[in-house]
Amino acid sequence: MSRRLAIVFTSIFTLFSCSAVSAQAAERVVMNSIPSEVWQENIYLIADRIDWKEYRNFDVQIGNEGALYHFPSWKSGKYGTKMFSEDLNKDRQDEIIISLDNFNDPIHLLQISSDGQNEEYKEVPVESVPEAVKRLVEMEKKGDIVTITTKKKTYKVNLKSLGFKDTSSDDSVYTHVPVDYIVEKKKLIADAVVMISTDGGGAIGNLMLIYDWNGKKYEVQSVSFEKYNRKR
Repeated sequence: MSRRLAIVFTSIFTLFSCSAVSAQAAERVVMNSIPSEVWQENIYLIADRIDWKEYRNFDVQIGNEGALYHFPSWKSGKYGTKMFSEDLNKDRQDEIIISLDNFNDPIHLLQISSDGQNEEYKEVPVESVPEAVKRLVEMEKKGDIVTITTKKKTYKVNLKSLGFKDTSSDDSVYTHVPVDYIVEKKKLIADAVVMISTDGGGAIGNLMLIYDWNGKKYEVQSVSFEKYNRKR
């Protein structure tokens, strides 16, 4: 066998071996589902399991044999995804809300779009928590006191009451990731932990950000703060 032919066979074998490894590496799994009394309305969140901590190439399937919507750019980590179905914008059509384990791209929302004859789900924009906090919240620390100001209310937190000892330095106040998304009373809510880097760092409470549809995207309309009532 000539050297050139041997190289060709070796390259072909390597190509098929890599393809086999890639095919074995990704396992198609159902990550979440929302059951319905009508099988055509069951909702499934499906993805490729790359390994024990990574999921990619997502699909949302409506019905057991229904429409399939592809989202190849979505990625999620090993911690649980969430999926909700709720009429958030009062149009008598349920939106589909998907929360992923992804710090940079955690929330996705599908809304029914109609051209008068056909209906299909389309993804619509959702304001990120960092964008909303920058727009609607001011947080600062002076001595023992952290002041959190929203559009409607000012909250003050005494760090000594939460067990912080060294509060002399001017440390930063910030929201922690990941953010927990929930749906309550037909509203999408982001629950963001507020942290401070003082005295080794720690949590001082939660910002609750409530979303609403503004005609173009889901945007945070109101923010409240809930202080921790326990010491570190």
